[in-house]
Amino acid sequence: MTATLLNSLLRALLRWGAALVFCLPLRHRPHFWARACGMLLPLLLLAQLLDPLAQSTTLWQQQLLLLVLYVSFFALLGGMIYLCTDINKKGALYCAVWSLLIAQCAYESWCFLELQFIRYGHPLNMASPWAVLVQLLSGAVFFAAVYILLARQLPYKGDYHIGPRQLFSAFFIGILFMVQAAVLDNARAEHTPLSLTVTILIGQFYFITLLYFQSELFKKSAMEKEMNELNLLYERQRQQYQVARQNVQIINKRCHELKVQIANLRKLSPEAVPQERIDEAERAARLYDANRNTGNEVLDVVLTEKSLLCESRGIQLNAVANGSCLGFFEAGDLYALFANALDHAVESAVQASRPECRVIDLLVCVRQGFVVVNIISPLRPPEQQANRSAQYELKVIRRIVQKYKGTLTLEEQGEFFAEKIIFPLQK
Repeated sequence: MTATLLNSLLRALLRWGAALVFCLPLRHRPHFWARACGMLLPLLLLAQLLDPLAQSTTLWQQQLLLLVLYVSFFALLGGMIYLCTDINKKGALYCAVWSLLIAQCAYESWCFLELQFIRYGHPLNMASPWAVLVQLLSGAVFFAAVYILLARQLPYKGDYHIGPRQLFSAFFIGILFMVQAAVLDNARAEHTPLSLTVTILIGQFYFITLLYFQSELFKKSAMEKEMNELNLLYERQRQQYQVARQNVQIINKRCHELKVQIANLRKLSPEAVPQERIDEAERAARLYDANRNTGNEVLDVVLTEKSLLCESRGIQLNAVANGSCLGFFEAGDLYALFANALDHAVESAVQASRPECRVIDLLVCVRQGFVVVNIISPLRPPEQQANRSAQYELKVIRRIVQKYKGTLTLEEQGEFFAEKIIFPLQK
């Protein structure tokens, strides 16, 4: 096996390994390893075709060919990451930039080490099994460090949210990095001083650092945007309590007036008003008279409001609630907590395929000095578990739980989903 073939094989394996490192922290598609291994063959073929062409004699030709090589592997690695993981196309291309740069860093580090052995009169025999083994082991250690220190930190909540500006900026930084890689290859060929080689390596390290800080800035911007949306939603729900309270009071008042009128109608003769009509009106009044008496006015409002919602959607809401133990909550926080928790449960129940499963059980009680809130609802389909609405509802719940020093546990119990919240009881 020639030195050129070994060099191309090494570069292909490094690029494949780097792409694999950035795939591991993401959600995998079915048959992940089969897909990943299947992409190794086109990488090897492309490396055999393009890597020897990039070894040109003039610097400008080498830079041009390296640019072609960079774009080709950029597209191929992006396709590999997109096929192997549950990620959008922009995120896959962004990971492809990182994969190429990390693979080039690994290759240049090994070449730099090899060059030092040559400078001191001890050239390495790259065709020997020991040299190949050392290359593989050092590459494994390098990629393990990249996975722990970089690949797991870049995604935001297990995913990449890449916009056009960030992708274009990353691609431009990658081009500048590869231009310096061409200068570095040409410098070694002409036996330039060690100081120039070190300077170029420092420049490449600067571009890697710049790309990392760019990623962190965009991630911070996304977090701030999400936090602002969450704060806006939270404040709107706190303000919604007063509106809901007034609506419930109006409904209760109208239901009471309707019951009085029904009682007066019963005193009339059956010929004047048929008994069936009176019974039908009484059932309608009973339907909307959903007032609860838990010992806490805020919880009464939430349960009354959500009972009407459940009735309109064909959901059975069973509530056993001791609201007197919730007096230490602010009214807005208590309303937001139960409104979001029950909204989350209602949306899950609506998506239940069987009507008999459309049941929500709510328990609020005191146990051993703790306030226990337990909400059981049908389990959502996997594709609906991480939608935007459900994420915001759970985030609001977690914020309120954290504010009152409680704990939140989410459990799947067969076909049902349980939210268990525990607060220390406060007098």
